[in-house]
Amino acid sequence: MAFDVFRKRDEEESENNSGMSPATEKETKEIKRMDSKSGGAYLSEDVECNGTLNFSSSMEFNGRFEGEIHADGPLTIGESALLKAQIHSKSSVMISGKIQGNITAKEKVEISASAQVYGDITAPKVVLKEGAVFVGKTNTQ
Repeated sequence: MAFDVFRKRDEEESENNSGMSPATEKETKEIKRMDSKSGGAYLSEDVECNGTLNFSSSMEFNGRFEGEIHADGPLTIGESALLKAQIHSKSSVMISGKIQGNITAKEKVEISASAQVYGDITAPKVVLKEGAVFVGKTNTQ
């Protein structure tokens, strides 16, 4: 089934060799700031979180997230990202990772060749690169 991609991380966690408990590892994760010019945030691939994420500047997300994202600025979903999320952006969304959930953007959604998107997209512009996986509907209002 297509959603099996989200189970891989759980299996990897059970094979963890770091000697830390999963709870300790989660406590040691950090959010890194991008360069001061962009004013955006970078969440590394070892970050795991769930709930509601709100931000106003740009953000690059490379970790694992489950919940809802409200973005005022551009959102970049990196290749290592795994998201089960509803995404609402007042700007653009660039996707290289894996997403299960619907995406709404005021400007543009771009799906790169390495991306896997399972959900509906609503945006004035949708770019789908050759090699990308997209299962859903688009609405370009």
